[in-house]
Amino acid sequence: MSETTAKIAETFISYQGEGPYLGMRQLFIRFFGCSLNCTYCDTKIDSYENPTKEELLKRALEYTEPYSSLSITGGEPLLQSKFLKEFIPMYKDAVQKSIYLESNGVLCDDLKSVIAMVDTVAMDMKLPSSTRRREFWSEHEEFLKIARRKEVFVKAVITGETLIEDVLRAGDIIKNIDRKILFVLQPVDPKNDTKEVKEKTLINFKDQLNKKLEDVRIIPQWHKTAGVR
Repeated sequence: MSETTAKIAETFISYQGEGPYLGMRQLFIRFFGCSLNCTYCDTKIDSYENPTKEELLKRALEYTEPYSSLSITGGEPLLQSKFLKEFIPMYKDAVQKSIYLESNGVLCDDLKSVIAMVDTVAMDMKLPSSTRRREFWSEHEEFLKIARRKEVFVKAVITGETLIEDVLRAGDIIKNIDRKILFVLQPVDPKNDTKEVKEKTLINFKDQLNKKLEDVRIIPQWHKTAGVR
């Protein structure tokens, strides 16, 4: 079934501010809507447009300055996986850039439908003590198994309320699939009622994870301190 339009909040060129691709120049297409509601969410979107895939491609082609890859972000872009399945091949044929997909790591069937078209998956693990929401361990495990077909790294937001038990369980999920997968601990940007995490706590989490995984890094959100989008 064809998905004729998408809910697009914005398109822009900027620098990736998170994870191992930090500082890389990308074209961002931000999709509207999310299946979760994390307390620390820093992307509050209240409006969107409804372009067709042809209109969105035309918009993407208007960005002529150099960039390394297309970041498909949100919200949660996999909520619109039917549209992505049609748009990504059109984009790749026209631009021949790699596709960097950011996801909250729970929509397994939707990832399965587009994984062949994606080059890199930036997967969140939603730790319940961080999000103050229900756990998604089984969904995360299934999602990571699918994402492992391509380049993937895992990111978890760490707050002052994050429990070591959650961090280690996330580490076990990664270890059981491939202990070489990068795990990024991302200290929360304090806002509203989110409690800031202490440096010694982050270091302790990393030290404990190093016993399970080969590549664990603490990487803050650089774009916020640098003042870029």
